[in-house]
Amino acid sequence: MKFVAVLWSVVIFSVHPVCSQSVISGRVLDEFSQQPIESVNISDIKSATGTVTDSEGHFTLNTTVNSGTLEFTAVGYEKNTVKYTITGNQTRLNEIYLKPVIIPLDEITITAGMVKEDVESVAVSTISARTIRNELGDRPLPFVFTTIPGIYTYRNGGGSGDAELSIRGFNQENVGVLLNGVPINGVENGLVYWSNWLGLSNTAAEIQIQKGPGVANTAFNAVGGTINIVTEPALKEKGGAIMYQVTSYGNHKITLGLNSGLLKNGWSISFMGSFMYGPGYIDATYVRGMSYFLAMSKQFNERNKITLTLMGAPQRHGQRTLRLSETENRIFGNRFNKDWGSLNGEINNASENFYHRPFLGLSHYLTIDSGRTLATTLYFIAGTGGGKWSESFNYAPSIFEYRNASGQIDWPTIVNNNANSSEPYLLASGDTVVGYSLNVQTNFLASHIQPGIISTYKQQINPKLKLVTGLHYRYFNSFLREEISDLLGGNFFVEDYSWAVDGVAGRHQIKSVGDIIKVNNNSIIHFLSAYAQLIYERRTIKSFVSVSGNNNWYLRQDRYNYISDINSETIIRPGYDLRAGISFEPALGHTLYMNGAWISRAPYFKFVFGNFTNVPVYNLQNENITTLEGGYSFEVPVWTIQLNGFYTRWGNVSLLSDEYVQLADNRQSRAMIHGLDALHRGLEAEITFRPDPRVRLGAFGLLADYRWKNDVTATLFNNDNIAVDTVNVFAENLFVGGSAQQQVGLYGNFRILNFFNLRTEWFFNDKIYASFNPSQRNDPDDRSQPYRIPSYTNINLFLGIPFPFFNNAGLFQVNVYNLTGANYIEWGEDGTTHDLDSFRGFWTFGRNLEFLIRLNF
Repeated sequence: MKFVAVLWSVVIFSVHPVCSQSVISGRVLDEFSQQPIESVNISDIKSATGTVTDSEGHFTLNTTVNSGTLEFTAVGYEKNTVKYTITGNQTRLNEIYLKPVIIPLDEITITAGMVKEDVESVAVSTISARTIRNELGDRPLPFVFTTIPGIYTYRNGGGSGDAELSIRGFNQENVGVLLNGVPINGVENGLVYWSNWLGLSNTAAEIQIQKGPGVANTAFNAVGGTINIVTEPALKEKGGAIMYQVTSYGNHKITLGLNSGLLKNGWSISFMGSFMYGPGYIDATYVRGMSYFLAMSKQFNERNKITLTLMGAPQRHGQRTLRLSETENRIFGNRFNKDWGSLNGEINNASENFYHRPFLGLSHYLTIDSGRTLATTLYFIAGTGGGKWSESFNYAPSIFEYRNASGQIDWPTIVNNNANSSEPYLLASGDTVVGYSLNVQTNFLASHIQPGIISTYKQQINPKLKLVTGLHYRYFNSFLREEISDLLGGNFFVEDYSWAVDGVAGRHQIKSVGDIIKVNNNSIIHFLSAYAQLIYERRTIKSFVSVSGNNNWYLRQDRYNYISDINSETIIRPGYDLRAGISFEPALGHTLYMNGAWISRAPYFKFVFGNFTNVPVYNLQNENITTLEGGYSFEVPVWTIQLNGFYTRWGNVSLLSDEYVQLADNRQSRAMIHGLDALHRGLEAEITFRPDPRVRLGAFGLLADYRWKNDVTATLFNNDNIAVDTVNVFAENLFVGGSAQQQVGLYGNFRILNFFNLRTEWFFNDKIYASFNPSQRNDPDDRSQPYRIPSYTNINLFLGIPFPFFNNAGLFQVNVYNLTGANYIEWGEDGTTHDLDSFRGFWTFGRNLEFLIRLNF
């Protein structure tokens, strides 16, 4: 608690003393939107006193003079000055308006496909930069969406940035994630690794969630929804901020932001850098990393503007991948992690992630004339790094089968077994060797390059009709390989090539640290899409219709399985979609809307080459998605009500279980499924009530039903990704796992005593099912539902205290997550008996706190 005392000292001594009876009050609003502006810095030029506005734009200022001038400054707004004269002890000023600095957010949204919440025919939610920076804390980015119905977020292990989300029951490989309009899902598999984007919590200007297929033309994989992340532009106001965050479990983060203002040469430059480190909440999930962000922009003339964005977050953190039983959680606690053990007095985690995925985007915005614009973005994404892995020789037990009394990996026994290994092995060359390692640690490395171009043309055909059309081309080349990192006491490792298609084929079988084993391949993908969208708008009716088509060229190179011919044939898989929506405003404040989509989605690369060789799956069909959504909204100054209903049929689904997760023992297998069907349907509701400028109350709810609709077959793969069996999977009518199908939540924002801001949120999740294991669903008489995870509630509190700091704004923030310390299951996999005894999964973090102080200058 010493840190808290230090922070309070900074807050107290940075506030100017009050020594006058005269008080000035007022309210600051955005000149264009008429909305209140929070954290505006107000300084009295003559008396050198100051204050900041609250969440509703209100302020009070004590002054020692009878007249003077107030100066109003805020990030993203032009400076304003107002003269005052004291009459009596209190003076109430008229509403003060600040003019927003013109920033390129509107231009970015052309490419990103972002929409206005109150006028569009899709379900939309927007998260502000203030919410992200003040309330997210050390949690992964998806946890800022917890009060949006239909979104379910959980930590898949507990390492820094390790999280999953689903929207309307569709996991995140079926959710389009865009960064400034550029898709950032994994190209091969659709996955999103939030640890690669840790800097977004400090650089996002806003995040918009469109449920369902939405209107974003570049989110071609969106089934459950689209997450549009728009980063801060190069702000024209000169200044900056420094921020320090610390958690109750010892994670620290230091952030510095700088804005150049508009320079003489016309450029504006913004920079953000941060450094983070700590032990993590879960055992052995240490983290050490940094993030950086650079934005530059220049308006060359009335028609031409360019922006540049560079960002990245190199990091290394320990992970937890092995799911826990209820007994392990009860005995060892919810911080328990059985992926690690002690070796030579230090933590050695068998599961670790280290990666750097920088993003570079260069955009040109051309205003052709008053009705036509062309936005073109060149982008380059590169990834280097990977994760810790392990291998066992022949049929030796895996490292996870060696345990000590505390449940951790028994590394000393593994090292001793390797050091004393005396079993001879006959190489293909005829030589016999001894002294090889039975178990080794490796690094599974996954580097890639991804250049691309997106060009979007917008034309206002007439006052009611607008055309948006464009092209997107992307090249992707990934290089996967597995390198030995530690022989664990042995002299070398023997690569027997027993599962390689071409066998040993004269290759050297003795491997040491730095040598490649098991995996050595490339995925090469060319992607091209074209899209066109017509938007019709009149006073009471707004509608859109869009059509897009895309083509994928898949090529696989494999240097492990093959010697002479390492290239597969090129597989061409097209996809296309048709989307339309309409909204109608029958009376002021009332809106009815409906939208629908039909999508034929090309399968991901990982399913096309689902045999883990260059032999493709020839009979693989496109996924077919048919969705229909309708809704009603009511909005007046005090109330906002939003009701949505959705119905989605999803056909020819492909699944791969335990992807990029080490198996606990060599008897387990992964399962590849094709041809699965699903039906997702539900009702969502959101209500907001603002009885007073200092109070905002909200409620939300979800009633849904997500089910698999047919029986299929699955191919089982062993730990070396070799097909070992084909089994029937009886999945018809099983509930889809990994998502809450019933949700209720309440939240409130309060400005108390004109001194601090308090937000509290309570949410209840129910009807959560464990994900079914395909290899255990081969009994036609077993139609039992997967284990139903118990319902749970959670309460979070957020307390913010704004204060002036040498005529600038400061903020002290305290966040309490899981206030009651509830110990509940977030996610897991079903077992053979479909109950808690055979269930394996992850429990939540306990109560934890975060303290934040931010000083603007």
